[in-house]
Parts: sequence; C-alpha cells; structure tokens
Amino acid sequence: MAYEVIKRVSGRAYRYRVESFRDPETRRVRGRWTYLGRVDPADAGLPDRPPKVSSRDRLLDAAARLLADNDAESLSAGTIAREAGVAYGTFYRYFTDRAHAVRETLLRRGPSFGDVALRFAAPVGSLEDERTRIAGWVRDAVGIALRERGLVRAWHVYSNADDAVLVSRRQAVDAADDIVTGYLERLAQARVTAIASPRFAAYALVALVVAIGRDCALEGTFSTEKLDGLIALAYDLTGLG
Repeated sequence: MAYEVIKRVSGRAYRYRVESFRDPETRRVRGRWTYLGRVDPADAGLPDRPPKVSSRDRLLDAAARLLADNDAESLSAGTIAREAGVAYGTFYRYFTDRAHAVRETLLRRGPSFGDVALRFAAPVGSLEDERTRIAGWVRDAVGIALRERGLVRAWHVYSNADDAVLVSRRQAVDAADDIVTGYLERLAQARVTAIASPRFAAYALVALVVAIGRDCALEGTFSTEKLDGLIALAYDLTGLG
C-alpha cells in the first residue's frame, strides 16, 4: 500500500510518498519513504506556525533579560539556564562560560541608545518639531538605560576588554554618526537651523547620548534638572537652541 504524507520541518513543508512493505526477515510492516519535493504550507492546508526558537536563542534572550536588572558578574550558567527554561548542560553546548554568553548577548543586541534610523528617518518639520525630536531621543536614552542598567553597564565594561565587543560598539556608533549627520544636513537644507559642521555636531550629539546612557546605568537615577540641562545642550549642538 502506498500513500502520500506532508511533514513540516523548521517551518517548511515537504511531501513524501510512503510505501508499506513487510520485512522478509522480521515479518514486520515497514515504510519506505521517498522525497517528492517541497510544498507551500498554505497549499497543503497546514496551519501557520512560528519557527521554533533554538535553545541558543532562548539562552541569549534569558541572558539579556537577566542583564537588564543585574550586573554581568552576578550571572551564572545555572541562572541563565533556569531563566531560559533549558537544562543546565544545554548551556555548555553553546557557551564556554558566563562571560562567553554575556559577550554573545551584547553582540546580538547592540548598544542601547535607541532606534536612531527610525527616529531620524521622518521628514524635517518645523523648529519646534525638531526640538521635540531631539528631546525625545535624549529622554528615550535615559529611559532605556534605567530599564536596562546591567546591559548598558556590560556594554561599557566589555568594550574595554573584548575586541569583538569594542568593534561592534564602534560600528554602531559610526552608523549613528552617519544617520545623525544626514539628518542635520537636511535641517540645514530646510533652513530650520544653520550648522557649520553637521558631521562634528552629529559626533558630539551621539557621544552625548552614549554618555547619558552610561551615567544613568551607573547612577540608577537621573534628575529632571540634569535631564533638562542635557536637552538644552543637545539643542545647542544641533543649532536648535
């Protein structure tokens, strides 16, 4: 007897022809599977299923959650494994130790200073619109750092000791510099502001936001007066004061 079946593997659907036969030695009925090709899950009538999260991704997600409220040094293989809901030994399939897991978490997440590309992609508005945009970025940097103190601290600590983390951080900052430079050039073109050197102003503004995140993560608090002062400084750097 022969029939066809569809199996889902890692979110994809495959069709097989199965032929039943009796093994002459054991006298047991067995199935001979022949691969017929890949099919669209929708055409096969299979319900949509999100791809299964790998154990490695679960461990990295768990490490990120734990780092939000804890210093990297307080984590262990056991606490990360428990948070991820996997066996203790599973941790060592992917990481040599806690420091290795934290390093990979940082490289996966990137520095936490907000979604720069999205924030500065919108068209240039009025002077007040752009002041609101800049102030919002500074406030979000404070909020992120306070919510993810351990993660932000880990970025600063590991970038001083790990070349891969340092390179990743430099790349992220350089990308932010480019995006903000383009934004400031558009401001100048729209005559919302006049800046002698958009590149230098962008470099200073990104450095300010990174420093704000570091200070928040270290202090665990940020006064309204200090925040208002830094927003005013950001206005001055961008010519929006």
